[in-house]
Amino acid sequence: MELDHLLGLLDSEDEVSAACRQAVLYGRRWRVHSTPVPASELVWIYTIREAQLREAATATLGFTAAIESLRSLGSKAVCLGYAVSADDPPYHFQLFIDEDLTAVVACLGVGPENH
Repeated sequence: MELDHLLGLLDSEDEVSAACRQAVLYGRRWRVHSTPVPASELVWIYTIREAQLREAATATLGFTAAIESLRSLGSKAVCLGYAVSADDPPYHFQLFIDEDLTAVVACLGVGPENH
Protein backbone atom coordinates (compact mmCIF):
# COMPACT_ATOMS: atom_id res chain seq x y z
CA MET A 1 0.00 0.00 0.00
CA GLU A 2 1.27 3.43 -0.90
CA LEU A 3 1.55 6.18 1.70
CA ASP A 4 -0.92 8.50 -0.03
CA HIS A 5 -3.51 5.72 -0.20
CA LEU A 6 -3.20 4.99 3.52
CA LEU A 7 -3.43 8.68 4.39
CA GLY A 8 -6.58 8.92 2.30
CA LEU A 9 -8.15 6.04 4.22
CA LEU A 10 -7.54 7.54 7.65
CA ASP A 11 -10.56 9.60 8.67
CA SER A 12 -9.48 12.92 10.12
CA GLU A 13 -12.90 13.30 11.83
CA ASP A 14 -12.34 10.31 14.11
CA GLU A 15 -9.97 11.10 17.02
CA VAL A 16 -8.05 7.82 16.85
CA SER A 17 -7.76 7.77 13.06
CA ALA A 18 -6.73 11.43 13.04
CA ALA A 19 -3.95 10.75 15.57
CA CYS A 20 -2.83 7.72 13.57
CA ARG A 21 -2.90 9.80 10.38
CA GLN A 22 -0.64 12.38 12.01
CA ALA A 23 1.81 9.66 13.04
CA VAL A 24 1.94 8.32 9.48
CA LEU A 25 2.10 11.81 8.00
CA TYR A 26 5.09 12.74 10.14
CA GLY A 27 7.14 9.79 9.01
CA ARG A 28 6.50 7.17 11.65
CA ARG A 29 7.03 3.67 10.40
CA TRP A 30 4.02 1.66 9.38
CA ARG A 31 3.13 -1.46 7.48
CA VAL A 32 -0.03 -3.05 6.16
CA HIS A 33 -0.14 -6.83 5.80
CA SER A 34 -1.94 -7.90 2.66
CA THR A 35 -2.91 -11.33 4.04
CA PRO A 36 -6.48 -11.02 5.29
CA VAL A 37 -7.63 -12.51 8.60
CA PRO A 38 -11.27 -13.15 9.59
CA ALA A 39 -12.39 -10.35 11.89
CA SER A 40 -14.06 -12.91 14.16
CA GLU A 41 -10.66 -14.43 14.93
CA LEU A 42 -9.34 -11.05 16.05
CA VAL A 43 -12.22 -10.18 18.38
CA TRP A 44 -11.25 -12.55 21.17
CA ILE A 45 -7.54 -11.66 20.88
CA TYR A 46 -8.21 -7.94 21.23
CA THR A 47 -10.83 -8.46 23.94
CA ILE A 48 -8.20 -10.23 26.05
CA ARG A 49 -5.60 -7.60 25.19
CA GLU A 50 -7.97 -4.81 26.22
CA ALA A 51 -8.54 -6.49 29.60
CA GLN A 52 -4.78 -6.83 30.11
CA LEU A 53 -4.20 -3.18 29.25
CA ARG A 54 -7.00 -2.07 31.54
CA GLU A 55 -5.53 -4.13 34.40
CA ALA A 56 -2.13 -2.55 33.78
CA ALA A 57 -3.74 0.92 33.70
CA THR A 58 -2.31 1.51 30.22
CA ALA A 59 -3.96 4.32 28.29
CA THR A 60 -5.81 3.36 25.12
CA LEU A 61 -7.69 5.15 22.37
CA GLY A 62 -10.67 3.63 20.62
CA PHE A 63 -10.07 0.08 21.83
CA THR A 64 -13.65 -0.78 22.73
CA ALA A 65 -15.01 0.79 19.53
CA ALA A 66 -12.46 -1.14 17.45
CA ILE A 67 -13.52 -4.45 19.04
CA GLU A 68 -17.18 -3.65 18.36
CA SER A 69 -16.39 -2.77 14.74
CA LEU A 70 -14.54 -6.06 14.30
CA ARG A 71 -17.37 -7.97 16.00
CA SER A 72 -19.91 -6.41 13.61
CA LEU A 73 -17.95 -7.75 10.63
CA GLY A 74 -18.40 -11.37 11.67
CA SER A 75 -16.23 -13.60 9.52
CA LYS A 76 -15.43 -10.91 6.92
CA ALA A 77 -11.70 -10.59 6.42
CA VAL A 78 -9.56 -7.61 7.37
CA CYS A 79 -5.91 -6.75 6.83
CA LEU A 80 -3.79 -5.56 9.71
CA GLY A 81 -1.76 -2.39 9.76
CA TYR A 82 0.72 -1.98 12.56
CA ALA A 83 3.76 -0.29 14.04
CA VAL A 84 2.42 3.16 13.52
CA SER A 85 3.95 4.90 16.51
CA ALA A 86 3.77 8.52 17.49
CA ASP A 87 5.72 10.62 19.94
CA ASP A 88 2.96 13.10 20.65
CA PRO A 89 0.74 11.60 21.79
CA PRO A 90 2.99 8.62 22.60
CA TYR A 91 0.80 5.88 21.11
CA HIS A 92 1.21 2.78 19.00
CA PHE A 93 -1.66 2.44 16.54
CA GLN A 94 -3.22 -0.72 15.16
CA LEU A 95 -5.26 -0.50 11.98
CA PHE A 96 -7.83 -2.93 10.62
CA ILE A 97 -8.43 -2.39 6.91
CA ASP A 98 -11.03 -4.12 4.76
CA GLU A 99 -9.88 -6.96 2.54
CA ASP A 100 -9.95 -4.78 -0.58
CA LEU A 101 -7.75 -2.16 1.14
CA THR A 102 -10.38 0.51 0.49
CA ALA A 103 -11.44 1.45 4.03
CA VAL A 104 -10.18 1.47 7.59
CA VAL A 105 -12.80 -0.48 9.52
CA ALA A 106 -11.23 0.10 12.93
CA CYS A 107 -8.29 1.86 14.52
CA LEU A 108 -7.01 1.73 18.08
CA GLY A 109 -4.14 3.26 19.99
CA VAL A 110 -2.14 1.94 22.93
CA GLY A 111 -0.25 4.35 25.12
CA PRO A 112 3.02 3.80 26.93
CA GLU A 113 3.01 1.19 29.67
CA ASN A 114 2.75 2.45 33.22
CA HIS A 115 5.46 1.13 35.47
